[in-house]
Amino acid sequence: MTFDFIPAWANSIAQFEGYNSPGSRPARNHNPGNLKFAGQAGAIGADPQGFAIFPDDVTGFQALYRQLQKYVTDYPNDTILDITAHYLGQSTPTVNAQGDAFTYAAAVASGLGVDMGTTLRELASGGPAPALPTPYDFTTDASQVIDAAPTLPAGAGMGFGMNSFLLLALLGLGAWILTSAWE
Repeated sequence: MTFDFIPAWANSIAQFEGYNSPGSRPARNHNPGNLKFAGQAGAIGADPQGFAIFPDDVTGFQALYRQLQKYVTDYPNDTILDITAHYLGQSTPTVNAQGDAFTYAAAVASGLGVDMGTTLRELASGGPAPALPTPYDFTTDASQVIDAAPTLPAGAGMGFGMNSFLLLALLGLGAWILTSAWE
């Protein structure tokens, strides 16, 4: 069993929890997983809402890594969706005051390049084949969206993709229309 995917999993959780947003609770508490205080090693206390506070980001990430490793060891047959529900304090995946397990699991799975039906055992064994992104999935950040239009073969033209070619053609047509109107 390997835990090589844990940092990517932790980063996906941190992203979803808003850790990278200055002033957010996870950022203020140095708690990228927004973990509830449970006496974790390195925690220096809890905020008024019961979330763990760590002295620095490294200690917060270490606590999250340990929590995720424990999940892999204790719940290897759980899917990303199942463990996300558990992480949110839900007995089964749902949408409630603790959060939306489906949206959360989809974001985490996307960050790992798999679908939310992937088990922790599969991730720990190298995982199934990565899920293919959809061409126009705007639920992820723009760097994850693929260009579904074909590109010209290497060495053809100036290497523009089809979308670039069409944009240039439309710009040229627009310029021709504007100059024709002034004549």
